[in-house]
Amino acid sequence: MANTTNTNVTTANDLTGLLTNARQDAIFAGYESSIYLPGQIMNVHEVSGNQITAQIPKFAAVATSSVSTETYDDGAPISELDLINVSNSAVNVVAQTYAARALVKDLSSGDFSSVGTVLGRAVSEKFDSDVAGLFTSAGSTAGSTGTALTIDKLATAAQKVRANKFAGQLWAVLHPSQVEDILQDLAGADFAGSEAMNEAMRDGMVGRLFGMNILQSASVTDDSTDYTGCVWAENAFGIAMFKNLDVEIARNAAGVGNDIVASLHAKAAMVDATRACKVISAV
Repeated sequence: MANTTNTNVTTANDLTGLLTNARQDAIFAGYESSIYLPGQIMNVHEVSGNQITAQIPKFAAVATSSVSTETYDDGAPISELDLINVSNSAVNVVAQTYAARALVKDLSSGDFSSVGTVLGRAVSEKFDSDVAGLFTSAGSTAGSTGTALTIDKLATAAQKVRANKFAGQLWAVLHPSQVEDILQDLAGADFAGSEAMNEAMRDGMVGRLFGMNILQSASVTDDSTDYTGCVWAENAFGIAMFKNLDVEIARNAAGVGNDIVASLHAKAAMVDATRACKVISAV
């Protein structure tokens, strides 16, 4: 984690300065620890105004049989094209509030910046856990209950997504134990001397396989028997961002200190299950 330096000169009663310190560290820690909030692997849709509901667009596929084809004829106009009904569907979501609160007493050794860091990370980790809970709704499955994850199962997951006509960049998020299975698979005789094996042995990373960027997160859920990771194409999931991660400080006279509250108003949703494949393997 990168280091931050607070340059604000504050006193115990300087709530404005303390808020600046706590906010910048909470936001930094929250976005650094989350793999979804930065918007790199899932689209984030900003919701304007003080709305509590939003729609995440779903891009429906058009059957190739609906596309008009015609042999070019220099002496004749193109015939009238058939009308294609493009579905303007969307997934409706309601804002979800994530909040964490701490009391820093006047005579305590508590540092507002450190507390902000802890609260920001706590909020983002809870959000990531809820996002990973959506993986069970993926439209297809690779892997088997009660068995370790293998490289060929990742290939199956990638191709199941692509079989639904979704090309381009794929993303995979797996539990660290699932990644361990893959690393052990790469260290076996079948991959001896390969670039993938050298990368795994040198850096302990899987990186990219079968056109997928593979990330690991402890937020991936399990049912005490199996982990459920996921491979997906763009627009499989969406995040409606009603209000970004923020921090507030208020005097708590009864508590003889100051309350620090970190909050996030957002909702993640499965937008198109056909764009995703869940990856099952034993705990």
